[in-house]
Amino acid sequence: MKRLIYLAVIFFGTIIISKAQSTPQVTKEPTVYKGVTDQNCAVEVAFGSYSAGIDGTAFEKVKDLIKAYKVAHTAQTIGREGEQRLCMPLTELKKSKKNKFIKQLKKIAKAGQLVSVSIR
Repeated sequence: MKRLIYLAVIFFGTIIISKAQSTPQVTKEPTVYKGVTDQNCAVEVAFGSYSAGIDGTAFEKVKDLIKAYKVAHTAQTIGREGEQRLCMPLTELKKSKKNKFIKQLKKIAKAGQLVSVSIR
């Protein structure tokens, strides 16, 4: 019986902690969220889809921006229609450049379709 209670506490505790850490919170800007799903990321850009693939133009603009700033990033596929989440630690940028980079990402997300930016 003690073992069952112990396992239940661990199970539900893990669920609560993972939900708290991986649920970005909405901000005043509709395409910007506070919090990232991967704690190694300073910023994440998510590309969603309504059964028609991601916004290719916005995706290319983000990739070009990443290349221009020489930012390390990883990509994670999150769907079957090209949906992706780009993770950028931004450790190579100083504060002023980092703020400028994030501002440009927000501008791309705002103009794009189903594109969002999450900031740690």
